[in-house]
Amino acid sequence: MFELTFDDTTLGKEDSSFKLSRISPSMIVLYLSCPLAFYYAYIAKIEIPQTRLHLLFGSGVHKAVEDMYAGSKDPFESFKKVFLREELDPEGQARFTEYYMLGQEMIKNYLEFHPTLDKLYSLQAGSQEHRFKECVANPITGEMSRIPLSGILDRLTDGNKIIEYKTSKTLWKADETRFKVQSLLYNLWFYTKFGKIADETLYFVLLKKYRQTKRDSVVQVISYKPTLEDLAGAWEEVDFILDKIESGAFERPQFGHPPYCDCFKYERVLGIKSH
Repeated sequence: MFELTFDDTTLGKEDSSFKLSRISPSMIVLYLSCPLAFYYAYIAKIEIPQTRLHLLFGSGVHKAVEDMYAGSKDPFESFKKVFLREELDPEGQARFTEYYMLGQEMIKNYLEFHPTLDKLYSLQAGSQEHRFKECVANPITGEMSRIPLSGILDRLTDGNKIIEYKTSKTLWKADETRFKVQSLLYNLWFYTKFGKIADETLYFVLLKKYRQTKRDSVVQVISYKPTLEDLAGAWEEVDFILDKIESGAFERPQFGHPPYCDCFKYERVLGIKSH
């Protein structure tokens, strides 16, 4: 029988059995939303069944944009090779045609907007899918993080711009937590690597919708540039979260916790009765 083992609360970080080999923006976001879900996912390493429809769809659209920058003459074919009906569960297969047609529309919309975006932001010159796993520095104190930060930048332009592509049903809010965490940590890595803040971080949000009029918004652009104080604060916040993880702080939030949180899904898989 599975048992929760939050037994390191009296240990120092050097003795903790909850040490991680890396940290990423998505891991930080999960811990902030629910430490217990983080425990199940990254400490106990429990797997839960997940529908792959939205994940595979997003990967297909992302691959189409990526291949377009790599010189592909047919990004629609790139989408088709990733978004495969046979890779989906029965529920996803039932909606395959709906999402396949939507993906084709979103790629077409981005291709139409790309010349304008490239003229405004000089996107063409740069490297696609920049992977990293490195320790990052507090830009004010110079202290290095205790474990590496890992991530994948969708695009890094020669003009020192960080580019991220997202898909969404609705327009993003610039102050959204997930957006802030990823932006700050990617910029923290950039500052450590190059000794300066990126000129701009741009999110291109491809909206999951069909274009109804010529002026209909189907690609949203969000621009962001942090200060050194922002980056130092992000470094300190990550260090504080690692302290909490290493001390075994994995309790479920007591108030306002949504019933659809993954922590409940893990417990259903494990046969644990939620309290």
